[in-house]
Amino acid sequence: MKTEFNPVPVAPQTPHRPVLGIPEWMCYYANYDQPCPGPEAIEQCINLHQQWGINHLAWNCGRSVVDYWSDLPHVTMQCVDSHLVGGQDWSFVTRVMEQICPLRQAISLCGDRGMPILGRLGMNRHYGSADYAGVTSRFAYDNPHLHEKTKLGNPVPHRLCYAAEEVQQERIDILLEIQRIGVDGLVLDYCRQIPILMYHPTLVEPFMVKHGTDPRQIQSHNPDDFRAWFQYRADVLTKFMQRLRIAVQEQERRLGSPCPIIPRVPDNAPWLMIAYGLDIERWCAEDLIDGLMLSPFPICRDDPEHYHAYHVKVAHRHNKMCIGGVGSKKLIENRVQQNTGFFHPQPVYDWMDKQYQANVDAISLYQSETIVRMDYLRKTITAIGDRQLVAQRAIGLPAPDYPANYPICMDWHTHLPGLHSIDMAQVGDAAL
Repeated sequence: MKTEFNPVPVAPQTPHRPVLGIPEWMCYYANYDQPCPGPEAIEQCINLHQQWGINHLAWNCGRSVVDYWSDLPHVTMQCVDSHLVGGQDWSFVTRVMEQICPLRQAISLCGDRGMPILGRLGMNRHYGSADYAGVTSRFAYDNPHLHEKTKLGNPVPHRLCYAAEEVQQERIDILLEIQRIGVDGLVLDYCRQIPILMYHPTLVEPFMVKHGTDPRQIQSHNPDDFRAWFQYRADVLTKFMQRLRIAVQEQERRLGSPCPIIPRVPDNAPWLMIAYGLDIERWCAEDLIDGLMLSPFPICRDDPEHYHAYHVKVAHRHNKMCIGGVGSKKLIENRVQQNTGFFHPQPVYDWMDKQYQANVDAISLYQSETIVRMDYLRKTITAIGDRQLVAQRAIGLPAPDYPANYPICMDWHTHLPGLHSIDMAQVGDAAL
């Protein structure tokens, strides 16, 4: 039974907000060296979310490869060509996918439980090395001419260039198939991996013809000097979003059910959003999306702040939902089942309270497949949907003596601001 997800902003006074888990079912077993029980891992993952009061899921459908049974001839399923992921053996994933389609199983189970389930796809994360062959698609391997380029012209195999029509079409085909399989909406994960567009000749050459300047030669710490180049790249991605919206709407009419589109984006400054290719203001104004999902992602040392209020205002101005975000950094540590001092609850409540004050409509929780297995997190995580309780605990609990740049609640790929983050001059060329 299909469960409709309603991406309409909630009333500001509503005390409880939905919490959306963002699970990747296989990651707990891989990151904690735990034996996978087999296909029942999917039901176990969903049951654990329910037990923790998480009744909405943004289910992983893939990144470069897909984590479901696909009928598309040019699409690669996860761990079909190789079991190698980061040098680890992921053959347990192959064994599960030989027996069931994880996505269809999850949709069926969520339907039985009345849980909305969105399909989440990483929009430009292709890995591209032999150590990650199990999660790199044949499309990415077989088309090196589509690999993004750095300013110096070096290939970036873990990203493909969205200025190429075939790159756009490959993502659209996958998203439409996910829609047909029966999800309640689509989450386009643009946090994997920013910046979405870089310096491929297919981007650079038309810009040089139009503007008479080579963006690879810009040397500045003033965002205004990059404005035309960053906006040009963002316009390329907006054209992709226009194509996708039309295709999804046509399929909505044929299927007879709505399929909202919600991009997952970093909670960064307006100029940084454009630098990454993410023109959320235009996407909302042109009704290309139905909401935003934020990931806390301080990565540029020129502006490492968070801009919840900005994103909420943009979304609400156009009657779109804005979903806040809790990252998994310092909530969990790989292969560590107990809290050894890296986690304290007060910063989580404080982080949530800041987002509620900005009037986010819901909360997303990254790496939730692992978080819901950590007993030391239960009291905190089961409370984060309660706005009033969050505010009370943010004030009432003692704050730990963490360094000012301690990255708790941040995106898993966050680096410490001022130490390993990129600066403004690099932001268009980052390879995170």
